[in-house]
Amino acid sequence: MRLNPNFSLAQAYYGLALSYCGRCEEADRAVRRALRLSPRDPFSAIYMGIAAYVQFVGRNYSEAMRLAREAIRQRGDFVGAHRVLTAAAGMAGDTEAAAAALQELRRAQPNISLAWIADEMPIVQGDELEHYLEAFRRSGLD
Repeated sequence: MRLNPNFSLAQAYYGLALSYCGRCEEADRAVRRALRLSPRDPFSAIYMGIAAYVQFVGRNYSEAMRLAREAIRQRGDFVGAHRVLTAAAGMAGDTEAAAAALQELRRAQPNISLAWIADEMPIVQGDELEHYLEAFRRSGLD
């Protein structure tokens, strides 16, 4: 980003890294900057998915669901957006949406499990990992 602060992909992944560290406000600014810099970017579905995850970490579940749905609309096979939609719906208490999202997630990522999430997701903050796992438990994942 030092070489080119207008490189939207770098901004988006910087936002993701910040969100994994629990730095939601900075993460939100970075990913929104990526979306502003390149709204027609072929990677905009990924930017939307990252924005959705940032909102999930910030406990804004309705916005996380909205952004995840937009990411899925742009790219139906985007597993990360399916995960965020499932988790956000679970934490929002929307059991119908959570069940539907989990079904789609299982189709997109057949190996999904709580153990996979705990082992494979690069979430740095212990509390954030437990928050994410709890969201999936509430969605019906075991």
